[in-house]
Amino acid sequence: MTITPTWDLFIIVFFGLVITYSFIIGKHEAIKVIVSTYIAILAVEGIGNIIDRLSGESLPMLNIVGISLDSTILTGVKLVLFIALIIFIAVRGGLEIGYSKDPGGFINVILTAVFGMATAGLLLITLFIFVADVAILDPNMENLANIAPLLEKSKLMQVMILNQDLWFSLPALLLIVVGFLSNEALEE
Repeated sequence: MTITPTWDLFIIVFFGLVITYSFIIGKHEAIKVIVSTYIAILAVEGIGNIIDRLSGESLPMLNIVGISLDSTILTGVKLVLFIALIIFIAVRGGLEIGYSKDPGGFINVILTAVFGMATAGLLLITLFIFVADVAILDPNMENLANIAPLLEKSKLMQVMILNQDLWFSLPALLLIVVGFLSNEALEE
């Protein structure tokens, strides 16, 4: 029996690893990863645009020197920078997460799993966007020539790409709801 890796398997394993990691680090650290991811997305998009603009203006000079700058190099730089920024911000960014009233027990377990799932979705859709070299929340992403074949082969990839707005907003909405409920519980 041979197991052929598919995108569906990759997505399932990725979600499993991120959710498991969320349980290992705990709810508050998982929230730090979400906040770090949002900051890293914005920073990488901005830096990528700056590099693209500067390399476009200096492309003739770079060609004379013998340096070629193509989209795969920029994609690789964005991916490495994205991962490095998430780690740096989460570990050294000075973020502290705490709720006035922490429910504890079984609710914390559920919240940790939900935050892990939301983090996995956010990370995965961001990685797809960086690799596909499209704008964040591009409504025509599924029509791109390099994405369409993947969508035909993978139902989970369809769910990820077609619901990218959900994956980008879900972690933020969860943070808002949990923060609101934590403060409401304190006032009672």
